[in-house]
Amino acid sequence: MTNIPAIKGQIGNTIYYIANLTFFQIATMVSRVNDELHTANSIKEQIQRSLSDNYIKIKDYIIKREDHFFDSLVLAVYDGDPQWREIRYEIDGHTYPNIGLLELNGEEKIFPVDGQHRVEGIKKALECKPEIADETISVVLIGHKNTVEGREHSRRIFSTLNRYVKPVRLGDIIALDEDDTVAIVTRNMLENYPLFTGNRIKATNNKAIPANDKMAFTSLMTLYACHITLFNTFISIREGKKYTQSQLNEYLKFRPSDDVLEAFECFLVEFWDLMRSVFPEFNDFINSTSPTTAATEMRSSESGGNIFFRPIGLQPFVEAVSKIRLEKMTEFVEILHRFGHMERTVSHSPWNKVLWNSMTHKMVMRNQALVKYLLLYLYDNTILSETDLKKMRVKYASIFGIDTEEEAMNQINNLSLNAEN
Repeated sequence: MTNIPAIKGQIGNTIYYIANLTFFQIATMVSRVNDELHTANSIKEQIQRSLSDNYIKIKDYIIKREDHFFDSLVLAVYDGDPQWREIRYEIDGHTYPNIGLLELNGEEKIFPVDGQHRVEGIKKALECKPEIADETISVVLIGHKNTVEGREHSRRIFSTLNRYVKPVRLGDIIALDEDDTVAIVTRNMLENYPLFTGNRIKATNNKAIPANDKMAFTSLMTLYACHITLFNTFISIREGKKYTQSQLNEYLKFRPSDDVLEAFECFLVEFWDLMRSVFPEFNDFINSTSPTTAATEMRSSESGGNIFFRPIGLQPFVEAVSKIRLEKMTEFVEILHRFGHMERTVSHSPWNKVLWNSMTHKMVMRNQALVKYLLLYLYDNTILSETDLKKMRVKYASIFGIDTEEEAMNQINNLSLNAEN
């Protein structure tokens, strides 16, 4: 017999109970939806999301982070004989009848309607670290009748919960995340680094900059994407090994030491300082006497403007120089000086048709990978893999209406990064 202090509530025709369960109770009382639950087969198809490795990440999060926290689990309860024992409170003449004890006789079957991965992560963490047994997590318990109607009701609750759950937007992660190294350092630089302060970074939930924006250097999403690429370079050099994308994603879930944060910020400051020293348009933009229109010519509707002030151009450039830095172990200062005389007006060769449509006077948004390949190849024609070389030839031939890959390669070999005189 277990008595669980709870608050009783009702929404629509669903009665629910809000309570706290210890990690030990979660481990011993809450089951997976599986074949052992004899009535769960029809529910399983609707409710049970396949358990991925995500529960292992949750286990690691619980074990490694002292400030771990989760939102409430939603648990369905069926069978047994749950009883609600109301405890009436009267304070200052007001009665509070919805507080009491939920009595479970131990015969109940309890499974997650929402929170299966969290439940399994808690169980695994408890196996590794028994001292967390008394930690608690809030739960919402829903009575579930072992009937056709009851199973239908549970399926509906599950589908409703999951249909309207929205993933956290990247903009919110950048603004609020206190674990993501790149988000933390990017926020610091938005307040302190002259290229990013004030209205120079456009805070939108996509990479594009509105056509009427004349103040921004780039968008917050693009800056974050560039900093992700640069962080991969930074941490790979610092730790002497290359990080895969999945390893990088995992690293960014946990806040590093202050030393790492400070070192990465110094790394970024050095990179952007070099960009400003090599490409004078950055300081022209910063020092403009008309900050509300400082980016007008940089995103000109006539010439297309400057490749660095177009998100579709800035990001592949950062990706290219970062790849060169890791592949060739060449310092950024040397790499950027090699690019110092590159053509940066997007309506000029080699960017016309690749980044700019001279007929419509609009940016071409689908060729980011080709921009990166061209930058890499024109810097060092040995750096691309055979697979990437083929992708470059095929894409270039498609854009310029060239019949063969061989002819496309011949034309690429005649290109130059240097600005037209």
